[in-house]
Amino acid sequence: MTAVYVVTAICFALLTLEVGYVAVNVIVKKRPDRIAFLRGFKKGKFAIVYFTAIPLFCAGHMYAGSEFLDAFFDAIHQVVNLVVLKYSTSSITLLMGANTFFAATVYYCFFLVALNALLFTLSLTGQRLWLFAQSLRLAFTSKDRLYIFGTGGDNETLYLSDKERVGALVGNFSSAEGDKLYCDKVNYICTRELYKQTEKIVDAVAKKGRGCVVVINTGDEESNIALCREFVRLIDTQDAAVREGLFGRLSVYVFGDPQYETTYYDIMERGHGCIRYVNKYQKVAIDFIERYPFTRFMNGEQIDYATSFVKAGVDINVVMMGFGKTNRQIFLTSVANNQFLWEREGKTELKKVSYHIFDKDPAENNKNLNHSYYRYKQERDTYDPDRYLPLPSLPAQESYHRLDINDVKFYETLHNVLCANPRSVNFAVIAFGSDLENIDFAQKLIDKRKEWEVKNLVVFVKTRKSHKGLSVLTEKNCYAIGNEKECVYNIDEIIGDSVYRMAKLRNEIYDLEWLVTSSKDKKVTEEEVARSREESDRSWHVQRSQLERESSLYCCLSLRSKLNLIGLDYVKKGEGKGRAITEEEYLARYAKGDMPDVATYNVEVEGKKVVHYDLDFKKSLRTNLAIHEHQRWNSFMISKGMVPADKERILTETVTTPAGKVKFSNGKNYSVRRHGNLATFDGLVEFRKMVAERDGRSEEETDVIKYDYQLMDDAWWLLDKGGYQIVEKD
Repeated sequence: MTAVYVVTAICFALLTLEVGYVAVNVIVKKRPDRIAFLRGFKKGKFAIVYFTAIPLFCAGHMYAGSEFLDAFFDAIHQVVNLVVLKYSTSSITLLMGANTFFAATVYYCFFLVALNALLFTLSLTGQRLWLFAQSLRLAFTSKDRLYIFGTGGDNETLYLSDKERVGALVGNFSSAEGDKLYCDKVNYICTRELYKQTEKIVDAVAKKGRGCVVVINTGDEESNIALCREFVRLIDTQDAAVREGLFGRLSVYVFGDPQYETTYYDIMERGHGCIRYVNKYQKVAIDFIERYPFTRFMNGEQIDYATSFVKAGVDINVVMMGFGKTNRQIFLTSVANNQFLWEREGKTELKKVSYHIFDKDPAENNKNLNHSYYRYKQERDTYDPDRYLPLPSLPAQESYHRLDINDVKFYETLHNVLCANPRSVNFAVIAFGSDLENIDFAQKLIDKRKEWEVKNLVVFVKTRKSHKGLSVLTEKNCYAIGNEKECVYNIDEIIGDSVYRMAKLRNEIYDLEWLVTSSKDKKVTEEEVARSREESDRSWHVQRSQLERESSLYCCLSLRSKLNLIGLDYVKKGEGKGRAITEEEYLARYAKGDMPDVATYNVEVEGKKVVHYDLDFKKSLRTNLAIHEHQRWNSFMISKGMVPADKERILTETVTTPAGKVKFSNGKNYSVRRHGNLATFDGLVEFRKMVAERDGRSEEETDVIKYDYQLMDDAWWLLDKGGYQIVEKD
């Protein structure tokens, strides 16, 4: 009997070690490694359970009187049956009855055989079972849904960033891609017929009222465009009432290369407000400008905070290494936001930023730039000054250097730019190659910064991914930009970042202001407010053009730069970076008693006072910032290819509203990219007089200058609503 105890104890120990080994691996390993471990069951790696059963059965047979060889082969026969889950203890009943420890070990072994079979089954069908469970969850969830069309890691990153919706990736995934998605807990629908999925999505939203976000990012422009057109077709085929109901519940965001942006804009115009274009390079540029406006790196040596003007003798240079899609978009976004004024001989003038663009190719030759930014520059000299309002300045000064970084003249030219004026403020944006190429050159440029003793040089390095731990990125005034995981492939950034939300809020509140001020008793009901907000949201996506939406977006994007010009900044609430400035303190710094009288209306909308603007625009810091805002708006419009309307068009051109009413356009015509307000600040005064005389109204009624004041007048309220607080600039 002693031998039986020894054999049983050894088998029990082996089984327990096996259990411990499996348990530790299942608990400790991360999901990908755990799945790979479990899949090892189908390869027979855990057959030790069956081998352990052989000596147990053999001992039972020998106890019943069998010879060793007979007992051994009978044990093997029973273990073979055990593999197919044929349990039998009839041949070892005597020993099980005589030895409780042996009986417990046998049942322990049987249990582990069953568990091994279960894990073996899961290793074969686990992925399918998981996908089936996910499909049920997607079908019956009460939450909004997310569908991402396209394969690749960027889409996986986007999927994982959404914690609110139930979703799936849609595409023709390979077996290896499917395995990776399963390991990463990413639900996916594998299909070649993507169009059938679009039908299911629209049908579910139309018939069941389900909210749904769709992202199209297949990596192929033709496929992206074809899917968008299919969504447009499906929306068009709905009844009018159903089609109206799709807005707000179906939102389709399509990634597209900027060289095809006109095609995507055309699709948006026909998408009933459900289709939105995503330019990832613009997302990177906006994130860059919001985080790092040039004013952040300027102080009292360069800026007079009392006037917001750049001090005399200070130049602002931007060196761009490479002029591909990223830097070209950064250039356009920077031109539309990094604007400065200075005072020369008592006159307020634009202080142009000088952009020095280094590229081995003729970077100035680009169809999008010709269509947009260079249109005004090319046409400006053809305008008859007598037929136009005073024309705005060109927004920036560009110099193109057709030099590769390997060229022997490269550093000589760069030195001449950075060292020409010791009081200049210099910025370098490196985006010509891979992450490591950009980082490597950043280190070389920092070495040159020390060698040349350039005091004010801030280096920005485009890195698509995070590269923590590299010493160059810890250097003072060296920053990594363009981390796409944070600023592009993030569902909150796609649906609307903080700046975008502020722009929409600003548009919504101005509509509410108009509703209040146009009512007889300056009061509105809750129902009227709710209806105004709904109509404002629909108007934003359906009636307004992409250019109008971006105009509001870039306006709010400039808030940080403007605050920096008066020694202030903003941070997210709760960050604890300095004491929050109250609204009264802000207005005392910004307006200094220059705010207009609000007692005319004495009403508020969402906590914001409805301001009555008169024509008393006195010389002050507040007016300087209004001039700055108009110059920024001019620069934005020029960057988009807008040109001034002549006086005749301002006075005579008419448009028909969606309601069928004919009214004067005042020179504003987005379809041909002309605007009557594209003029100097003084030109707006002349515009006001012209329109007032034509319409027989007062100049106060036709004034447009007030709009240049509103952003900074409302800055404290707008930022507070957006989750920010104003603090003193570092």
